[in-house]
Amino acid sequence: MYAELIRGFTDLSIQSLTGLGGTRICFEALVAGRIDCYPEYTGTALLAILHLTGTGEQRLASNRDSVYQYVRRQFESRYGLEWLSPIGFNNAYALMMRRRQAQELGIHSISDLADYIKKDK
Repeated sequence: MYAELIRGFTDLSIQSLTGLGGTRICFEALVAGRIDCYPEYTGTALLAILHLTGTGEQRLASNRDSVYQYVRRQFESRYGLEWLSPIGFNNAYALMMRRRQAQELGIHSISDLADYIKKDK
């Protein structure tokens, strides 16, 4: 998709590479100058590259703009890399459970599930 947009809206000549592997491989290729750009989720960058866990993750997790700003600043200061504006795609996580079981337990949200688990202890 990005290759088509670049070809269609710029005079740049590009070579599109596929099958590079996961985040770590693409990130290392970018840092080493072997590729010029690749799309990445801010949440993946936060966890897989910056390794933010615990209270820092909890503090940021509820606000996608905070995650973007944190990742943007950290990548600039640590790696000299610039994050462009988000494209508007959201890959938020969700949980699934069997409808009948959810109805029987009165679970309609993740908060309901957390409350149910707390009651069971």
